[in-house]
Amino acid sequence: MNQRKSEYRLGPGAVADALFCLAPDRDERAPQLCAETLLTLVQNRYSVSTSAHDLRSPKRQRFAIRSLALGENFLGGREQGRVGDAETTPEAYGALLAMGGTIRGSANLGLAQQALQGLVDPETQRGQAGAWLLRPFHEALLWYDARKPSPRRNEYTVRKVYMRGSGITLARLLCAPGNEEDAQLGHLAVGAIKQALTLQSPLAEIASTLESALPRNELWTDRAIDVEDDEAAAWERGADERLSGLGSSLCRHAEGVMLQGSASGPAKLWQLRSVLALDLALHVLRTAWDATGTASDDQFLLLSFGSQPRAMDPVRQRSEDSYRRARIRMSEAVVSTLADRMQHLREVERVVSFSGDFRDPVLADSAPESVSSQLGRLAPGTSRSEYVRLARLAVETANYSRSAEDGFRVLLESVGMLVGTGAYRYLSAGPDLLAAFVGALSERMPMSSREFIATVKEEWNIVISQETAAGTSLASQLDGAWLAQNARSAERLMSEAGLAVGLSDRTTMVGERAARTH
Repeated sequence: MNQRKSEYRLGPGAVADALFCLAPDRDERAPQLCAETLLTLVQNRYSVSTSAHDLRSPKRQRFAIRSLALGENFLGGREQGRVGDAETTPEAYGALLAMGGTIRGSANLGLAQQALQGLVDPETQRGQAGAWLLRPFHEALLWYDARKPSPRRNEYTVRKVYMRGSGITLARLLCAPGNEEDAQLGHLAVGAIKQALTLQSPLAEIASTLESALPRNELWTDRAIDVEDDEAAAWERGADERLSGLGSSLCRHAEGVMLQGSASGPAKLWQLRSVLALDLALHVLRTAWDATGTASDDQFLLLSFGSQPRAMDPVRQRSEDSYRRARIRMSEAVVSTLADRMQHLREVERVVSFSGDFRDPVLADSAPESVSSQLGRLAPGTSRSEYVRLARLAVETANYSRSAEDGFRVLLESVGMLVGTGAYRYLSAGPDLLAAFVGALSERMPMSSREFIATVKEEWNIVISQETAAGTSLASQLDGAWLAQNARSAERLMSEAGLAVGLSDRTTMVGERAARTH
């Protein structure tokens, strides 16, 4: 019984693992997902062993440079050891860095602090400063989440705040995908990531110098952080065959982004941030489509690029509907998976008491009307519809959406693909996301806008134009003229962002700058 309680076999986590294999938590946004992926690669020298035994934790502290960049003393409460002289404690050192002050004759630390503050990813500026991240720029400026044990304490420690292990799995998929073709693309992508993250930079030199001054024999240095069991499990998850499709997409798109033509290293890494999040979100959605038997003509997301008021914009309204339907599919997939697990436990394993299998105490309650009690009273051979009814009741009562619907929503929000509020959220794409699309397809660049939009549909199930709506249920729901106008709006946005060039009223070429020099 105690073993079953620790597993929560009918809890949200177990159901999400069984259904999606890899499902983002609603706290995992694109910045955290990208940072954890890159940290896993960096900490393991960009060549990670296929054994979890040799894995190094992505929990990298970087408390000195973090204090300078964020204006917060991350070395507070650290009195042991000395920094450079007999008087300066790590805590005093961190305080000076947080103020951008002078340290033993150093010059221009204040200017360096201003430069670093300009690199803070605005998507991460919430809650304690320990969860703030810089934009992906250089390996010396990457760090893991940190948090104070309580507001009254001064000590920061690295710990899970918004990084929950998905980035470790993505790193495994890039380093060791399932087939030879993917492995070649992943190898090229990881090599290019290493090159971009290790380019010479004055800020990186400052970071290395500030970190090297700290005493290296203390328990709070990066070297002392052991791999946790869930980190090893996240790494091993990357070998699961259910993630082979995600691995192929990641390797293909990451290779495209990192090996494109004239983009700078930081620009490529910024696009990679979007690609990682989008591919993971689409993995969740495609899994839900498969689990619910969604018809192929309903497997799409519609991007809206119009500027008219909502009431006068049918493309936006249908975009809202495509997002709403996606979330419904995920909810239905969770219900179906939970019903399957309930039926297996009751009829195959002959379980009669389910109080230890639900994480939520309301579901596990011993009251006769609780889901746990009703499930235990079902007779062998009960119809599946009854298990589905109880599964739906459980999902409606407890929070089973945290690792599916909410994670999907948060990832799309964090790459700028989901805009609006409440029931009026719809799907779109700004210049950053469009640049990521272009970068991911760099091997085939340049191409006409018509071909580009068709390829986006093939790669991400994303509809923009009348042509890509053909074969979907949109064809009978929207006048083609509206979709043609939507495609023209997307073309104008790409042209304004420098991603495309209009050659005539009818021809727009995309991705000349992203094209590779063969």
